[in-house]
Amino acid sequence: MKRYLVVESLDQLKAVSDSLRMQMITILVKDAYTGKQLSTLLSLSASKVHYHLKELENHGFIEVVRTEEKNGIVQKFYRAVAYDFKVSDDLLPSLHEDTMLLQESMLNHLRSSISRLYNAPDESFMQFAEPGNRPPAIALNSEVKAPRHEIAEWLAKYQALIDELGDMEERYLKRIAAGEVEDTEENFYMVTVGFMTNERYYVANDESLPDNYEYISSDFKHLSGKLVVKKKKGAGRDDKSSSE
Repeated sequence: MKRYLVVESLDQLKAVSDSLRMQMITILVKDAYTGKQLSTLLSLSASKVHYHLKELENHGFIEVVRTEEKNGIVQKFYRAVAYDFKVSDDLLPSLHEDTMLLQESMLNHLRSSISRLYNAPDESFMQFAEPGNRPPAIALNSEVKAPRHEIAEWLAKYQALIDELGDMEERYLKRIAAGEVEDTEENFYMVTVGFMTNERYYVANDESLPDNYEYISSDFKHLSGKLVVKKKKGAGRDDKSSSE
């Protein structure tokens, strides 16, 4: 499989801007499946799955990698042609004219991430283990009200950090190739989507918790304690005694 497939036409971009097709591609990145196997995995009719497979094949996102004959019927095994997709800069004028295409591109990032999230091993989410045993992870959904130019300046710093991650990987791969360290087969997967909007959802007249609950502190300075809640000490016993 290739590392990247370059999306070169609007028809390709629109063909893949579908949540079900993105889900199918994500499955076919991992392994090859027949249409029947996919219909079982997705709990969909075989005819619907075959229709979308044909569309993905016609637009170059998947291909038949092998065939097998079973009970006189030739079964086709499909596989994604690449692990990831990049949009050609030739489409940039169209992206400027049709903002829906950029929205769909962002949605594809999120759809792919949902599948990756569900397929990740349980060990990836052991955030309540001892600090030394916790796998690196982050989950954040927030709104930030600040001037646009300051957000742009922050994004430049964030992009520099992403470059730093790339440098980190390059150094590690060189050490593995040189036999200095063993490849642990672990990867850090991350998706980022952010945009300016005039809507603000996270506003409440009352941000207090029920009387028996309190916040657990977090690592985020401006989101301290707003991610997980727990019952206050003694709250459960009081509830029990009062019910008796």
